[in-house]
Amino acid sequence: MIMMSSKAIKDRYGEFVDAARREPVIHTNHGRQTLVTISIERAREIPELRDALGEIDQSDRLERLEKLLALGGAGAKLPGAASPEELYALSQYFRGNE
Repeated sequence: MIMMSSKAIKDRYGEFVDAARREPVIHTNHGRQTLVTISIERAREIPELRDALGEIDQSDRLERLEKLLALGGAGAKLPGAASPEELYALSQYFRGNE
């Protein structure tokens, strides 16, 4: 686990978000542990939070990805182009949101 002070989180928020997507981040305030931040995917693994958070609705994301692919572009014409579902899974993997 990573520890970050409240000031460091404020000053380097993007870095904090990236870290929290990979592993829990413990917030400290004046050297005391005060909070912990976890990714939404990890939170959904906790039974008490799963029902409250609900499942991710991926249908909209896949639909938007299909529309983008329909617009064309260099990658759309490559042999063996991936389906929208495969591209979505790859983007989740590379973001650390498996």
